[in-house]
Amino acid sequence: MKRQNAVRVLCVSLFLVTSCACVCGAQSGTAESQVLSKRILSNRDLPLVLEQAQEILKQGLNAGSGYAEVWIRDLNTFIELALDTSDPQRIRQALLVFFHFQGADGNIIDGYVPAKKAGGGYKYISSTTMPQFQGHKNTVETDQESSLVQAVYKYTNKTGDRSLLDETVQGKTVRARLGLALDFLLQHRYSETYGLIWGATTSDWGGVQPEHSWGVELDENSHLAIDVYDNAMFIIAINNYIELLGPDSASTLSWQQRVTQLRSKVREHLWDPARHKFRTHIYLKDSPFPRDFDEARIYYHGGTAIAVEADLLSREEVGLVLGDMVNN
Repeated sequence: MKRQNAVRVLCVSLFLVTSCACVCGAQSGTAESQVLSKRILSNRDLPLVLEQAQEILKQGLNAGSGYAEVWIRDLNTFIELALDTSDPQRIRQALLVFFHFQGADGNIIDGYVPAKKAGGGYKYISSTTMPQFQGHKNTVETDQESSLVQAVYKYTNKTGDRSLLDETVQGKTVRARLGLALDFLLQHRYSETYGLIWGATTSDWGGVQPEHSWGVELDENSHLAIDVYDNAMFIIAINNYIELLGPDSASTLSWQQRVTQLRSKVREHLWDPARHKFRTHIYLKDSPFPRDFDEARIYYHGGTAIAVEADLLSREEVGLVLGDMVNN
């Protein structure tokens, strides 16, 4: 497992168990709920998990001894912990690198690597203003743009350094570039039929499609699908962007309306109230899996956790899904 993927597992685990403790403790007030809540919150392993995550992040932002890349999905997941263990200016600069590689259409790369360490099967992207790095974009994914917006939001919230938003990168401010990133998803990854964004059907943290030996590029073999993870990430990112813009921004209202529409469509197309779980995929054309493979039996804990973070479920529904996760 990549070193930073290990941190992501730790972060998601902490989120799930503390959320479960809070919901269980605050629900019906039954003795059973209170016992579960106390058991989780008194678990001595949790401080150890946090300590281990912090020690890992002291070693750097790249993905481990076998990986020289800095990935935006990873950085977004652990940026707040990284700010506790690293110089904030180092984190600020790491965020800025992604904007130097932003595409003309607003797209955001997955990650960047020192040019001398670039290798593998990626089609590398160069930046005239960051020649010491090479970037790469995994086109089967649909969360890079959302991840960068969220990471900038977390950075500014934790440090109070809003000057990052006014930093100019290749003629555009970071604030403007964040808007371009979100627009990219609406222009290039949006289904008019469902009112939601799509990506390829993938595994391995949403990074690899099964139809191709390399697996990271959209092609004629890709199976395009809508899932709750991508759309929940998008909703969180838009809400973060609205806060970064402030109430006086002329575009705030239109983004608020977009969030309302996305929330409604997630509930309409992805939430299964009878099973109190999210549907795995809505395929725009067809599925990559054989007919006898029952996807409805799969429970996506990660996507569900992000949906909870995006406030897509009622308090009662959160209790139900967390109970399902405990049962699983």
